[in-house]
Amino acid sequence: MSLMVAKHQYRPVDSSDEGVDVELTTSHPDCELAWRRRFYILLVSSLSVISLLIAGFEYRLNAFSYPSPKPGAKIPYSPAPVTYVNKWLKGDPDTPKFIGQPRPEMDQAWHDLLSATAIRLSEEELVLANNATSIRHKDGGYVGGLGISHSLHCVKRIKQYMHPEYYYEGEQAWDELFLHADHCLESLRQEVMCSADVSVYTLKWTPHSRYKPSVKVPQPHACVDWEALHEWMAGRAASLDDVVGPPESLYEGIETNSDHPHN
Repeated sequence: MSLMVAKHQYRPVDSSDEGVDVELTTSHPDCELAWRRRFYILLVSSLSVISLLIAGFEYRLNAFSYPSPKPGAKIPYSPAPVTYVNKWLKGDPDTPKFIGQPRPEMDQAWHDLLSATAIRLSEEELVLANNATSIRHKDGGYVGGLGISHSLHCVKRIKQYMHPEYYYEGEQAWDELFLHADHCLESLRQEVMCSADVSVYTLKWTPHSRYKPSVKVPQPHACVDWEALHEWMAGRAASLDDVVGPPESLYEGIETNSDHPHN
């Protein structure tokens, strides 16, 4: 009996099967490892990009504030590069310039302290400051200021109100001056309570009184580095001469006072 060897029958691969990976179970281990490595790299890269996009969105959403060290509050955005120093509030070498009776030395000290009250701000900085608006600067950008400038202005205004014979010669709108000084006192009251100084002070008996003890401060305060901040403000200083004036339509039918107010 003759042995018949059966020939295998082959058929062409259907074109629809081309490009379909059907060899995963029989592929070489090194190829499978390389495929898995590429897959995980792609997965990690995709997750990283998504995380960056989400972080960027959250930053823009909350860009008007910094995370606050105080629970329950956010610190408003400021372009000012604030640093802090420990400082004893008694014994300030500038104190003699600001106390006592009005005199040219005191006036100069206040003039120097309030220099750079107005500063130049960019459009991006106003956006970060809760989408704020302000008056435009003639050379681009805007003009504004920092809260400390308004506070110092108010202290100076109250000082001037204490000495009307020196600062307000001749006929004055006394009701308006009183309202301004009263506004400044109320503004300072709120600011002092807002930034409440919670450092500890102690009491001690002194020969000054047998009924009322004196206050003793046992530790230095943590203060904003004023010299560094003021130097930064000076680098951005602006004045009323730099601002774009108001449109005339704003004052149609209204009598306005063109005189400059007291500083």
